[in-house]
Amino acid sequence: MTTRSFFAPHALLTNNWAQNVLLEWDENGAFTRVTANESCPLGVASAKGPIVPAMPNLHSHAFQRAMAGLAEMRGGSNDSFWSWRQVMYSFANAVTPQQLEDIATWLYIEMMEAGYTSVCEFHYVHHDPSGKPYADDTEMCQALIAAAGTAGIGLTLLPVLYQSAGFAGAPPSNDQRRFIRSTDSMLRLLDRIGNTCGANNVRLGLAPHSLRAVPPSALKAALAG
Repeated sequence: MTTRSFFAPHALLTNNWAQNVLLEWDENGAFTRVTANESCPLGVASAKGPIVPAMPNLHSHAFQRAMAGLAEMRGGSNDSFWSWRQVMYSFANAVTPQQLEDIATWLYIEMMEAGYTSVCEFHYVHHDPSGKPYADDTEMCQALIAAAGTAGIGLTLLPVLYQSAGFAGAPPSNDQRRFIRSTDSMLRLLDRIGNTCGANNVRLGLAPHSLRAVPPSALKAALAG
């Protein structure tokens, strides 16, 4: 296995700043050795300044990258969160699995170029445009996993639990049809996608959308599951 290395006169490590740090990693990008108080080996590149761990992006909705700039009307009196949300719904209800993969790949590469090396993807477009589950219920999740693999970014996949349009269990609107899952359905999705995540070095979690979108009884059942 090929080993690559880099030298940093100053580096922020797990516990504190360190000097003269030699970093070595394998062909998969995993660190094999990080040691301080080393000499820079001949032929190894050296940082011109201090280095720090790469940033994680802690909250992403990848499909929204395709609508960036389309919902903002500079100076318009009718520009608000609600006008933005209508544009978002139109994108959410039209995007296909292949389009989601393409958009997310583009977005994740942009994140890598900006210095992010991992992302938490809050994923709530679960079903087909009619609101029915795909034949493979994991299809939209798989699109995001494939995108992260192509871009080379670390992924924490967070399927979003979304059940109601407001407090007290208000029924969801038609615009939210692709988001809605019962708690049992969500737990089954997590079970199904779990093996795929492990095989692709993806972390998996669960993201209740909000207190208005997940009734207390559903939240308790999700935590218990």
